[in-house]
Amino acid sequence: MMLIKSFIFTGVICVIAQIIKDNTKLTSGHITSIFCSIGAFLGFLGVYDKLVKCFGGGASVVIMSFGNALYKGAVENGILMMLSNVSVGIVSAILMGFLMTLIFKVKD
Repeated sequence: MMLIKSFIFTGVICVIAQIIKDNTKLTSGHITSIFCSIGAFLGFLGVYDKLVKCFGGGASVVIMSFGNALYKGAVENGILMMLSNVSVGIVSAILMGFLMTLIFKVKD
């Protein structure tokens, strides 16, 4: 049952993002920033942890969890150390992006 709830939660977030993208002039970067900010705000309100308990992995993989992790890191470790909670994800994203540029060619 948890898999179904996770799938539905993540799907709803993606549908909301797609609706915003289709009906506004916001780019993907804007929408990502908005969802990241919403995640941090929900973490501030204490709601995001309840979402993770209810929806499991579905709530912990969307971009909102990144904002929540930044908020938690800032509260627990201070502003200068807030990236310690998400540093592995950031470094792995950079490395995977670099590796993909070595493997694949960009089409013009």
